Amino acid sequence: MAIVNGNVIGNLSGKLGNLSARTVDGRTVLAARPSSFNASQEPAVLTVRQKFSVTAKFASAILALTSLVSIWKKVRNVASSVFNEVFQSNFAYSSIEKPTEQNIIAPEGFPLQIAVAAVAADKITATIPILNTASVFGADEVNLSANAIVCYYDPANAEDEPFKIISLSKEVAAHNFTQTYDLEIDLNATQKNTAAKYQHSILYVCVVTKTAEGKVVQNSSTFTKLS
Repeated sequence: MAIVNGNVIGNLSGKLGNLSARTVDGRTVLAARPSSFNASQEPAVLTVRQKFSVTAKFASAILALTSLVSIWKKVRNVASSVFNEVFQSNFAYSSIEKPTEQNIIAPEGFPLQIAVAAVAADKITATIPILNTASVFGADEVNLSANAIVCYYDPANAEDEPFKIISLSKEVAAHNFTQTYDLEIDLNATQKNTAAKYQHSILYVCVVTKTAEGKVVQNSSTFTKLS
């Protein structure tokens, strides 16, 4: 490894022949790149690698929803990132092919028992139950955030990816916690195109309570349905 002080050649980053370059605190650091790298093909290693990839995609989909990010921030270990917290909470549940119905999109919360839910070609629907029988809500909890992840799998065309994940959310102002709520979230054009390519799906739903100012207070557990 070599360190170049000053800016005679400017700040560099990337590959330079058999060297890699990066800039740290205004200094350019050059390091030799390995001449070759052979990834292990041992079955156990391949399994871990495949589960790692599946879980990373699932975690990224969760982190696309700001309400869920806020929830995970509240429970994460101070030495861990939000991504790592989500990843570690899901790795054991992922298969080598796709997420499973055991995966979770939120940490433990009040129960969410949805009797009716569906993934259609153009939207998702779910009847959110009366919630004040599942938990105690403070006077400041006035809004509800409904969050959903859909994992599509079993592609009709074998050339398509084994699974694809989309992230959905809907903010409900002045939610009535003593009544059921018919949730409906439309898919955009890209999401509809994704849905059309797959024969099956897993729906994950979590609801989050918020104050009028948008502060997250508490969350439900993950509801899951295969279709």
